[in-house]
Amino acid sequence: MAVKRRRSKWGEAFRRRIVAEMVCHTRRFNPSHQWINNRITAGDLSLQHMVAETFFFRRKNINALGEPRSWTDHLLWHHACHTVDLFQFQTRDIPVQKAWAQQGPFQPELGIAMDMNIGLKAQTGALCTLSLSFNNEGPLGTFFRYICDKGTYVARYDNLTDGYGNSIDLSGIGPSTDGFEVQNREFFAAIHEKREPKASFRQCLNAMETLDRLSQKLSET
Repeated sequence: MAVKRRRSKWGEAFRRRIVAEMVCHTRRFNPSHQWINNRITAGDLSLQHMVAETFFFRRKNINALGEPRSWTDHLLWHHACHTVDLFQFQTRDIPVQKAWAQQGPFQPELGIAMDMNIGLKAQTGALCTLSLSFNNEGPLGTFFRYICDKGTYVARYDNLTDGYGNSIDLSGIGPSTDGFEVQNREFFAAIHEKREPKASFRQCLNAMETLDRLSQKLSET
């Protein structure tokens, strides 16, 4: 009931044009993921399996600039959140059918699990396999492999290749090839046009509901 009330409240705010709010899920705006989404929407591709890796090396609670955080970073509530939202975006923002998660040992200083894996199944039948670690020594970041019925594609932020490493031209996807710029343009355009922006709270709520389900499963392990 609480979720329904929140949806109703936000829906009414959008209709009355009281607010323009947006979640910072930049992957919805990266040209690489937009290219995939456009083709799924057009019926040219059918997603079978999205495989994602989120790897960092972390021993202190600092950000990417080496500055102390006022909050503790978390594999589920920060990094997995972006990938869960992206998977649901690529499967038409429909709530996932099944969700499970496992976590490894907790790090004493940070008080969080340093390794985690997550599995999702969409109502379309598509799967998502997500591996996350704060113990990885090597290339850092999140990388995606889209295994589709017609081809395989690898997304690394704003870049996209096919399964063999051949680059895909993304120059015509949007007003910029920089996902952050595309995201910012959308937010300001929504304010100017007094409309609901893409990646609004309402559109991204499904991901938070899925994370809550995953959190409950982790508490049982």
